[in-house]
Amino acid sequence: MPLNLFALTNEPSKRIVKFDLTNEVQTDLTTYLTSQEESFDQAEEEIEFDGKYKPDNGEVLYINNYDDIDDLKSAIDSPLGIDVVEPTEDFFHDIKALFTGYADDDGNVKVLLQNFDRRRIISTNGLSIFHSANVYKKVEGIGLTVDYKLTATLEDGKLKFFSFHNTRQMFDLSEYYKEATDDDVLEFAGLDIVQTVDTDQLIEMSDSWVRRKISLIQQSGILQNVPINEMKAVATEFNIPFATVTEDSDEVICIPDNKSDLKKLLRFLDEDYYKSPLSKTNFVTNSKRALSTQ
Repeated sequence: MPLNLFALTNEPSKRIVKFDLTNEVQTDLTTYLTSQEESFDQAEEEIEFDGKYKPDNGEVLYINNYDDIDDLKSAIDSPLGIDVVEPTEDFFHDIKALFTGYADDDGNVKVLLQNFDRRRIISTNGLSIFHSANVYKKVEGIGLTVDYKLTATLEDGKLKFFSFHNTRQMFDLSEYYKEATDDDVLEFAGLDIVQTVDTDQLIEMSDSWVRRKISLIQQSGILQNVPINEMKAVATEFNIPFATVTEDSDEVICIPDNKSDLKKLLRFLDEDYYKSPLSKTNFVTNSKRALSTQ
């Protein structure tokens, strides 16, 4: 059965929209995404998500009784009632996930999801070209690139994923992970890449918000995967407190000794800041309010 392609957006009035596809594109897309589903389902062991465990090869995380508040299943069941995607740059920037799916013989719907970011937009801002029949041709309208792998699947209330960081770009998963304990906070403070002068003071400053952020940062692995010089450059652009010192020839991050700067740093490390590609304005993502540079 041919698969439809939908987008989950940040636009409240058009939360779910559908792409109009030619028969040829729909056929190719069905083959492409079915192959991704087969690869995704090759995981041999399922691990219940607790906010701490990072899956190894062959393991997949899952959340039982996930609340599908956006009702993705209904879109797959009744695609004719879904609005069509607006082919504008502004609207494409509101897309946060692509999804498709199908119902089995018993009527159970399986949703296949990919998180979406602005880098996959084929923009009309500039000159976009593609290679075809030995020449390069102009891309006439706005478009997108469908990723080569799934981010998550949702079936019968069971959300399965490999990367919590990527999955939370699509869904609010805050109720499904645990706050960092005192031991978790101390583990964070003991990382080779950070320096904390007073761990007792850090624990005292660690309210529920701080503990959630520490848990998310540990889960994302961003401190282990992004070089300090890159973090520092971005922090400078957003005017985020990001002091460093050198220990044994290695540069490490100084954890602030006051709660205000600590929260700014943790919010930054959890990637809550971004620059609008259109207005070049800095934003805090949870509220979309302009970020002061004063």
